Amino acid sequence: MTTIAITGFASLDHVAVLDGSPSAGRTTTILQRPQDAWPRLGGGPAFVAMALVADGIAQAIPVSWIGDDAAGDAYRDQLAARGVPDRGLDAVAGARTPVSVLAYEPDGGCICLYDPGMPAGLTLSAAQRELVGTADWVCITIGPAAVNDAVLDAIRPGTRLAWIVKHDPRVLSVAQAARFAARADLICFSHAEAGFVRAALAGAGAARPGQVLIETRGGAGATITRDERSIAVSAEPLAVTDPTGAGDSFAGGVLAALAKGETDKGETDLAAVVRSGHAAARRLLLARQTSENESALRE
Repeated sequence: MTTIAITGFASLDHVAVLDGSPSAGRTTTILQRPQDAWPRLGGGPAFVAMALVADGIAQAIPVSWIGDDAAGDAYRDQLAARGVPDRGLDAVAGARTPVSVLAYEPDGGCICLYDPGMPAGLTLSAAQRELVGTADWVCITIGPAAVNDAVLDAIRPGTRLAWIVKHDPRVLSVAQAARFAARADLICFSHAEAGFVRAALAGAGAARPGQVLIETRGGAGATITRDERSIAVSAEPLAVTDPTGAGDSFAGGVLAALAKGETDKGETDLAAVVRSGHAAARRLLLARQTSENESALRE
């Protein structure tokens, strides 16, 4: 059975739709606050794991940090409700479980307020290090700075590595990005992050043989590149107010396809890999669309 460990920050998300852009001295009204998204399971590890579990990878295990509080219990409960294992979580004594407020403006822009709730200097616990060291795949999302090096030090030579890029210099140094770029079997990134990834690859020197690069372009689809061969795969646009997690879900679908071995005549079917990512993102967004419609009817 394939085991995939996914490292990164946890979050319980609180989603609201506003009637305007907040400004000092003005009250902004919340038009919609979906009941199933106050709070809602969030953060890269959870979104990736949910997509993997939905695609049949039962041992998709978030490696993250929560508080020993009621919110931490809620985080575990929401993982369990989706069939996601919680044995990679470290409950930090005296800490608060991270929460996010995602406030969507009428033009579709999102104001994100994040409370990390955690002490500085988080790294892998002994149990997390063992999990990372024995997994078949390790997937790195944005997480504590000290974890970046700890993960690369803990994984075995034969472990496959996926890097889901988020350019945040507060927790990811240029040197760490180059290490990821050199070691990763799969790199998923948005069009806005393409320059950052190119710089990381240049800093890495020689790329890992067979490395897969996937650049997402929202509703326009994605481009997948392997061994200098690139294929563009379109996506069917889907209008939703709240797209948070779609990119991580896409990466989870891609990772599921690679872990299960999407092949064509013995070689990786690049288009099928991307289609698996599109399907995972669409699954998430369709559920959101249904929830938004139900919330509108209640109001």
